[in-house]
Amino acid sequence: MKIKITSLRSLVATGFLLLVLCSSLAAQPHFQQPAPELILPDKAGKQVDLRAYRNHYVLVDFWASWCPPCRVFNRTLVKLYKLFHSMGFEVVSVSLDDDKKAWQRAIRTDGLNWTQLVDTTAWNSPVAKAWDVLGVPNSFLIDPEGNVVARNLHGNELEKKLEELYKKQRP
Repeated sequence: MKIKITSLRSLVATGFLLLVLCSSLAAQPHFQQPAPELILPDKAGKQVDLRAYRNHYVLVDFWASWCPPCRVFNRTLVKLYKLFHSMGFEVVSVSLDDDKKAWQRAIRTDGLNWTQLVDTTAWNSPVAKAWDVLGVPNSFLIDPEGNVVARNLHGNELEKKLEELYKKQRP
């Protein structure tokens, strides 16, 4: 690709754009690379480490109780968790709620029976920044070795991917 630079101003602008793009790419979890660290408290306040889920496919789902699309996606996750959990599929939900009571109420209301973690620093969350989460819902599929294999699969896309991964195990 050839880029014609006609002035010092465009050279500076091009350099800035490349700097922004490169720093943005560096912050993102890369596919087929290890997932960033994730250690947060669960509903009981116990620290949970994502590395405890090695040897399983795990969907790391960033969400919030106040987010309508997240609450809709929760219904899909409940269905898929019931279908694939017995085959080794796990879900780890990370709430970016700053209100623990609203978070706990949403868990009960939506029937979320998997690991629920919270970071009450919400958008200041170091975990959300490490995972490049700029909005919710936002999800990452992690393979048994701890590598990111997909991002933001929802609905039918997620179901098809899980069927592909577990096709040999389905009755």
